[in-house]
Amino acid sequence: MWAPNLESLLQLAILLRSSMAPHQEERKAAMDALESFKIQPEFLNYLCYILIEGETSEALESHFSAQELQNNRATAGLLLKNTMLDGDNFTKGIHDIGYVKANIIHGLYNSNSALVTNVTGIVITTLFSTYYRQHRDDPMGVQMISNLVELALNGSESSMKTLSKIMEDSAQFFQLEWSGKIKPIDSLISCFLDITANGSTTAVNRAESIKCLNTVIPLQPRSFSVRIDEFLNSLFQLAQNDDSDDVRVQVCIAFSGLLKFRPDKLVDNLVGLIHFMLHLISTVKEEKVSIEACEFIHSFCTDPNIPEHIIQPFVTDIVPVLLTKMVYNEESILVLESSNDDDASEEDKDEDIRPAAPRIVKKQRGDGESSDDDDDDGDSGIDESDVDTQWNLRKCAASTLDVMTNILPRDVMYVAFPFLKEHLNSERWFIREATVLALGAMAEGGMKYFDDQLPQLIPFLVEQLQDLWAPVRKITCWSLSRFAPWILKDHTEFLIPVLEPVIGKLMDRKKDVQEAAISSVAVFIESCDPELVETVLYDELLNSFNRCFEFYKKKNLIILYDAVSRFAEKVELDERAMKVLLPHLVNKWSSLPDNDKELWPLLECLSYVATSLGEKFMPMAPDVYERAFRILCHCVELEANSQQDPTIVVPEKDFIITSIDMIDGLVQGLGSQCQPLLFPPIGDNTLLQVMLQCLQDPFHEVRQSTFALLGDIVYFFEPQLLASTLSQFLKFIGTEIMHNDDFDGIPALINAIWCLGLISERINLGEYIIDLSRVLLDLFAAQGQPQDSAVLENLAITMGRISITLPEVFSNGIFASDAMWNRWCNALQDLDSLEEKSSAYMGFMNIVNLVGDHVAISNETLKNIIRGLSINVDPTPFAQSIYTFLMKHAERIQGLKFSQEEITFLQQFSGN
Repeated sequence: MWAPNLESLLQLAILLRSSMAPHQEERKAAMDALESFKIQPEFLNYLCYILIEGETSEALESHFSAQELQNNRATAGLLLKNTMLDGDNFTKGIHDIGYVKANIIHGLYNSNSALVTNVTGIVITTLFSTYYRQHRDDPMGVQMISNLVELALNGSESSMKTLSKIMEDSAQFFQLEWSGKIKPIDSLISCFLDITANGSTTAVNRAESIKCLNTVIPLQPRSFSVRIDEFLNSLFQLAQNDDSDDVRVQVCIAFSGLLKFRPDKLVDNLVGLIHFMLHLISTVKEEKVSIEACEFIHSFCTDPNIPEHIIQPFVTDIVPVLLTKMVYNEESILVLESSNDDDASEEDKDEDIRPAAPRIVKKQRGDGESSDDDDDDGDSGIDESDVDTQWNLRKCAASTLDVMTNILPRDVMYVAFPFLKEHLNSERWFIREATVLALGAMAEGGMKYFDDQLPQLIPFLVEQLQDLWAPVRKITCWSLSRFAPWILKDHTEFLIPVLEPVIGKLMDRKKDVQEAAISSVAVFIESCDPELVETVLYDELLNSFNRCFEFYKKKNLIILYDAVSRFAEKVELDERAMKVLLPHLVNKWSSLPDNDKELWPLLECLSYVATSLGEKFMPMAPDVYERAFRILCHCVELEANSQQDPTIVVPEKDFIITSIDMIDGLVQGLGSQCQPLLFPPIGDNTLLQVMLQCLQDPFHEVRQSTFALLGDIVYFFEPQLLASTLSQFLKFIGTEIMHNDDFDGIPALINAIWCLGLISERINLGEYIIDLSRVLLDLFAAQGQPQDSAVLENLAITMGRISITLPEVFSNGIFASDAMWNRWCNALQDLDSLEEKSSAYMGFMNIVNLVGDHVAISNETLKNIIRGLSINVDPTPFAQSIYTFLMKHAERIQGLKFSQEEITFLQQFSGN
């Protein structure tokens, strides 16, 4: 039996106390000393001993006060947890944890301190998520689960909470076999079901046991499925009789989980369930309960397995409740009423500015946008109020009304419209505000059903822009932006009458309204055709942006940058735009230090402006590039140095991302003229070396931006620039394609694939082509998991581009098959870039003609190839290749049916 050395125990306890001292020097000295302790094999055992025996150790009691002991125990527990999470040390088996495994559970019942039991639970959870996941054959894991279950069944709340944390982290691992061929999930489910049904246990234990079962529902283990009716009975009993808010929250979550994974079990009780949830939404004061009840309604309406005719009968019950709950609650109303005074001239405090990552639009490529450009403008009016920054019932209700209107627009409008009309002119501002919010929430789904009403509604909404109450003006800006598609599609007569008053609110006396107005203007710009922006809106928008730059404070300047970015993206800026916008941007650019986060959106905005202005931006380019490059190099250098010195504070990744994007904006705007700026004639390729470092960054967004810049350098500059670094760049492209299987990393993967295609068109890939083509093909032909359509599209483009010069790399093996060719054509069916699709098909036709008779082309694939060639492809550069293919299959082509577009295409070659 392990026992601590008393001298070492006291020494460690004193260091733990010093590590929390008020004086920085004492804290740092203690932390440095603890580092030497960490490499001792018994370190974790000592920490565990202090945590669980702190109250009973005479040695510790004689040297520390009661308060010091409690703090020491908690500190020891958190350090124990953090050390176990340090994978390098813990998994290498440096530490002996025998004492920890055998005794840690004593901390759950060996203390009167809630802090200590809570920390003990965290340590036990960490033990399971680190050690026991890797060592399921250790019998002490099963024993600890058994001990926790026994304690929980006997009413221990700390044990139940610990089990809840463990299940949240590791539920799926308990389905596997552990020591003795035992699957712990079976005994755990039995325990949780017993506690859920036990009316005499505490509300905490009932809530936590349901929470545990909620982690099991998606897993659907057999031991749960055979007792699911038992669980349902308990849930219905608790729904009727339990008034604990914590229990009700978990009951609602459980019903939502069952609705998703076992809807068959709820079908017979849907009416009762819907009314139960509506009752909770309407009557329970605790908002967390109401939110989960509303989430159930939201899930009910959006579940793809629930048909519309099942939802339809509930519309008349659900919609009035949602509308009622879209009104601000009493506390929010009081806050808003006390802050309606003008504030536009007040400076923003830094703590009031929520950090916003830039709206970085990337290449898919060519002119498409990446899947990370997630501009959810639809929520901006619901989300941004100072009293409304967290997810709440009001937002959940609005979101649910939105999705319901998309599914059953006629039914929702029939119920909602009379209700809303009645309150359009309410004397109470918060009723008017909620009414406008509801109209905006229903806009997308109910657009065509609004058609008769909107000619009257739009002027009403415009009137609300003059309301005395700022929240009404604010939500009206958002709501009008939601009708932008309706206005711009068939009712452009409303554009100026709507947009001019919204533009007028850009200079509102309340900052919140300014923010909503500039966001609304950005949505209209995004939704407009470029021609409309250039001819009708251009001058007014420029003048408005000019006034905003002079008037806005820091918080709304960030939103303004985004609107200017969209404006620059939509149209080609002229000399006047340069004179109006650039001085503001340059002055701000000059005044901000290199470490100011406001540089993120400003750099992004400048990159769009530079791209749009093109050569007109040339006078500014050297200064802008020099600074963006300096920031980039500084951040990358600090990042590298921090690997050796953990005390170095690393800048946030957005400084790297926006600097790279700024440089890329210069490349796109100035083209080949920009080459001497990035690569001086003396052969300085520092930028390429920095880019190679960025391609090793674990953050997807950094690599995504770097691949985008690399592709544009290849596209616009002389190919020999890459001569000395080509093999390294190709290595990172290959690594990205082979190893990036993270959903969030898709844009980086897309840019790497796109980049390779451009390189292959401009540089002889020679010795690298075999390995790279194999990597592309492995991903393109991968079976068993759904492929992202943009990834497949870019793979097809790049394979085609490579095959313009090297078709032989795809002319045998797995790609030389009818099924693969059909897949290739399908991948490009939605591509609208003439340049990319033409290049792709030029290479593809080389492959098809090279393979000759070795592949039997089915009629389906033959039609697919002709369909692809006939849409958005310039056949001129490879007309002979197309003619060769068509002549080979002429007899079969005559027997197939084609669209008029396809027939027109074929007729071009009939006389050749």
